[in-house]
Amino acid sequence: MTLPAVDTWDVKGLRGPHYTVGPNCSNPTCRRLAEHAHHIIRRSALGSDYAWVEIDGQVYANLTGVCPECHDDLTGRVGGHKAAIRLVDALFLWCRVVDRPDILYDPIGPIVPQPPSWESASDEEIASSGENCPTCGQKRRRSVSTHPHRRRKSWIVKVPAEHDENGAEVLDSLVENLVPLIPNADSSASGRYYVLVPVLAYALMDSGRFVQTMTGVGA
Repeated sequence: MTLPAVDTWDVKGLRGPHYTVGPNCSNPTCRRLAEHAHHIIRRSALGSDYAWVEIDGQVYANLTGVCPECHDDLTGRVGGHKAAIRLVDALFLWCRVVDRPDILYDPIGPIVPQPPSWESASDEEIASSGENCPTCGQKRRRSVSTHPHRRRKSWIVKVPAEHDENGAEVLDSLVENLVPLIPNADSSASGRYYVLVPVLAYALMDSGRFVQTMTGVGA
C-alpha cells in the first residue's frame, strides 16, 4: 500500500482532463521505461480511481509513470516500503524511506517530470482530441499562452454536459470569439483569465444596462 504523500486530511478526488505519463520512470535516479501509472494519493484513500486530487484547495494531477521495480518500492509489495512520493511546497519529491515503524522520508529529488497542471492537461486533451469548434466547424488548434509564467491555481466551474447543451463547448466558443477583441488575451487555459476578468468587470460597471439586456427590457 502506497505511503501518504501528504499529512493533511483535506484531500479529495476529482474528475478532469486526460493526460499521459512517462515515457520514463519519474524516479530521478532511475530512467527505465515507465510501464505503470502510479497513483500518488492511493485509490483506497480517495474511494475510487481518480487521476486528479484537490489537496488543501489546490488541484494536482495524481498519476506519475514508474517502472515495475520502483512501483514495488512505492507500494511495499516486495521487501517493504523503500520509497515514497511526498508533496512539499507544491513540488512532488521522490523520497527514500529510512526508518520504520516511525517513518522518516529522505528526499532524493523532484520526480521527473512533475505531474501536469490542469491547464496544460486541458490543452493537451484538446490538441489530441481532434474536436471541431461547434460554431465554425473548424478543427481546434492548441492554444499557447503568451503570458509569462506565474504561479497559478485552477478555478473550477461545473457546466452542463448534456446532448442538447455542452457547457464546455459553449464557453470555449464564447472565449475564442472574444479573444480578438481584448488586448493581451488568448484562448489558452491560462489566457482565458484575461478574457473573463474584463468581460465580467464591464458587466459590473454597467450593471443596469446588463440587467436590462438579460431580461429583454428595451430590446
